[in-house]
Amino acid sequence: MQNSHLVTNVYAENNIKTEKIKNNPSTVPQQSKSSFLVAMKIKHQNSLNTYILNKNNKKFISTKQFSNRYGQDKNNIYIIKRYFYKYHLKVKVYRGNLILKVYGSIKNIQKALKFKFINLNKSGANVIKPNHKLTLPKRYQKNIIDIIGLTNYDGIDHKDHNGNNVSDSDLKSNSPQKFINRYNVSPLSDNSKGKTSIGIISFGDFSKADVGTYWRKMGTSGNTSRIKVYNHDADTAIDNNSSDETTMDLEQAGFVNPKANLNLYLSSPTISGLLTSLSDAVSDNKSDTLSLSWGISESEIKREIKLGILSKKYSQIINLILEQAAAQGISVFNSSGDNGAYDGISSGVTSLSVESPSSSPYITSVGATSIPVDYSINGQRIRINKERAWSNDFLYPYFNKLKLYEANSSIFIPSYFAGTGGGFSMLNSVPAYQKNIKGVGSYNAIKYWDMSSGYAQQYTAPSLVSGENSGRNVPDIVANGDPQSGYTVYHNNKWSISGGTSIVAPQIAGVDSLMVAKAKHRMGLWNPKIYSYSTSRNSPFNPIDSINDNSNIYYVGQPGKPYNQATGLGTVNYYKLYKEMK
Repeated sequence: MQNSHLVTNVYAENNIKTEKIKNNPSTVPQQSKSSFLVAMKIKHQNSLNTYILNKNNKKFISTKQFSNRYGQDKNNIYIIKRYFYKYHLKVKVYRGNLILKVYGSIKNIQKALKFKFINLNKSGANVIKPNHKLTLPKRYQKNIIDIIGLTNYDGIDHKDHNGNNVSDSDLKSNSPQKFINRYNVSPLSDNSKGKTSIGIISFGDFSKADVGTYWRKMGTSGNTSRIKVYNHDADTAIDNNSSDETTMDLEQAGFVNPKANLNLYLSSPTISGLLTSLSDAVSDNKSDTLSLSWGISESEIKREIKLGILSKKYSQIINLILEQAAAQGISVFNSSGDNGAYDGISSGVTSLSVESPSSSPYITSVGATSIPVDYSINGQRIRINKERAWSNDFLYPYFNKLKLYEANSSIFIPSYFAGTGGGFSMLNSVPAYQKNIKGVGSYNAIKYWDMSSGYAQQYTAPSLVSGENSGRNVPDIVANGDPQSGYTVYHNNKWSISGGTSIVAPQIAGVDSLMVAKAKHRMGLWNPKIYSYSTSRNSPFNPIDSINDNSNIYYVGQPGKPYNQATGLGTVNYYKLYKEMK
């Protein structure tokens, strides 16, 4: 394709084709401490799937019952524990008998797993990893899926939530009450006396003073004693640069349900840290619902696997933990990503991609919309007349006039590739509950970008294409998350209006906890239920199916079909949904 047909020709920084990886001897201090996870094989997988994918299921099991039915045999776990004890390592067995956390000195870990650390120079960063695949002697290995961890690579997507400054008069009008009013959440709060808990998975610390101030200013109780912090990954540092995300999640979830307890699980911002926090939360079984506003592009996962940084069994392991959560009735909500259909673009990968763990069939993936709003940018009036998929596609002519494509990627990518994540999973197949839903597996899309050369090149005239694809379809549901029509947050003594798919996840987790309080039982995995409701005459969903002005930078609507990759099943009337689920 000739560049004369394009208006931009921008290189996607750190593209995998030009990446140089060098192996160097490691300088890891031998007496420093570390940890890793051992994922055990599950028993009766088919029986477990039948149980958790039953759309009528309202009775769930305890961690002990899960261990007995589906977890690894205690004797097999004891044998593995005894092996690590020989090397003076400690072992924590998470309730459920699927995940073991092993920790101790790096010297002893290397002896037990018989490896050495090496350094990789990856995109200018120093990455430490084992020099070969980690295994145990054959007699111990037969009941293990894989060993994961022991790398310092931070592949977790750090979302930027620096929002717009807000005046005092706009504070309450942009509070999460706007979400409550728009999506019919208020009736769930009436007479709900049951006590519930919301779990937040995050990677940065927070200030209780910020959260308390926010709640009081928004008109609810500022009592922060209902927040409990769990940092079971204390051997690794949390990421205080991510305190804005943690603060926002607590503020949003705690406002939507002002009576819920909030359990915050903190760890290092790595895949290992994410798995540790999820394992902690599921094993503790203290939270009725979990909110996760973080993830990693499936394209980046594939790249990490190729480089030997991440286990080839990553997807199987995270699904394992989420299956246990579903069996225990824990509803889990995860943001679908903030780079539209090109989730790996901020890591330099230019292919279409969705985000994990949002793409797991055992999680409810939540995306973002833009609601009607009227605003101006440098004197140019912008108007959105109807709720649509959130993205900046309609601002491209304005960005082109400013020649933002000539700027570096720190400006180019957030400007051109801001939007709700959605598309098809490369790691997970189409789950049973999505089959036979019109719109799943087919798509309409607008081609704004030619990525075939590894460069992000913008077409002068975007074209509409249609097709079919396989894999789990993402997201499942959406709600307002455009920063221009977003919600107030308070962080570091500063008020702003923020958005993104990650502001939606804690809000919907708050809704789930209201449902639990009202129904007096957990809701479990939403997905089998909501897809069955989507085809009923009295569906609680409002599909956003327009082809026009409804893009997530690639996918658009499929008119007349209940599912669309930019917006999933659409927005939700939550009280109507509750009446179906209770």
